[in-house]
Amino acid sequence: MTGRPVLHADADSFFASVALRTRPDLAAVPVAVVAHVYIASANYPARARGVRSGSLAQDALRQCPELILIDVPRAEVEEVGDALFDIFHDSARAVEPGSIEEAFLDVGADDLAGAAEAGQTLRRRVARELGIPISVGVGRTKLMAKLASRRAKPDGLYLIDSDEEAALRTTLPIDDVWGIGATTLQRLGRIGVFRLGDVDGIPRNELQHVCGTAMARRLWRMRDGTDDAVVRPVEQRSSLTAEGSTAGYARPDKTPAELAAACVERLCHRAERAGLAGTGITLTLRPETGGKAIVLKRTLVAATTGRDTWLEVAGDLLAGAVVPRLAGLRVTLTGLLPLDRVLHTLF
Repeated sequence: MTGRPVLHADADSFFASVALRTRPDLAAVPVAVVAHVYIASANYPARARGVRSGSLAQDALRQCPELILIDVPRAEVEEVGDALFDIFHDSARAVEPGSIEEAFLDVGADDLAGAAEAGQTLRRRVARELGIPISVGVGRTKLMAKLASRRAKPDGLYLIDSDEEAALRTTLPIDDVWGIGATTLQRLGRIGVFRLGDVDGIPRNELQHVCGTAMARRLWRMRDGTDDAVVRPVEQRSSLTAEGSTAGYARPDKTPAELAAACVERLCHRAERAGLAGTGITLTLRPETGGKAIVLKRTLVAATTGRDTWLEVAGDLLAGAVVPRLAGLRVTLTGLLPLDRVLHTLF
């Protein structure tokens, strides 16, 4: 084994965990948070009863009549997500984000035992400071670390050592390799590739023809243990995103303008907290009937964190568009710059 071990840290049932921080009395009962009319996240007691993210709230209630539904606490979720990454960055040499609640980390450990110790320290700190559980996987490569974090759930740590890694590089089901779509899985199945070791029996040109050159190379590297083990940090955040749903659980519906204003307020607060200013804004509108999203954009001459400015721009964009009934919308502050660079630009 060469190189430093990789950690994969992933918050458990993130939206639900955030919503339950102030409701410890609900920790052991089925709970799910709702975005529009869909389940956004379910805690583990709810999952044990068959409740799944993406299902309709009414279907989830039929599946589990005692299920408690809570509207997604968007502002709190975004704040906790930012704070989680503050802890990640404070705990690691390099952090490669995967989503709002997960990342690969290089903690500078020279061996798996040292990485596992750092992972346990990270878990305790997140629980203490943020009040949410995270699971941490430790492995020699990103694939192994991600597989380990899955096995660590809920609220645990799992380490894949060299012996287990060697076995997985033969026996791992192909559908456990993240990043392979349903169509590619079907094509691989038709040529007899159901486990990672099955690629050994497929001629190279045939595997490339079936799943493409890039995916074939990725599978070969995973098979021989030379897959990606480098944590690639994002040196500077270029955008911040907030979103909301028109309908929620046990709350009044919101208009597009009200949603956009709430998202802008949260974005400006988060940008100021991070010492950043934006030069552009993008509104992505999700029609209630589905279909293609409507994207509205504008760029300013100079970067700013001014709430009034971005509220006015967002309002103008909506006023100038034909807006159908929406399921929700997303607002993204783009072209972020550190505030010290903004000052140099202005003067």
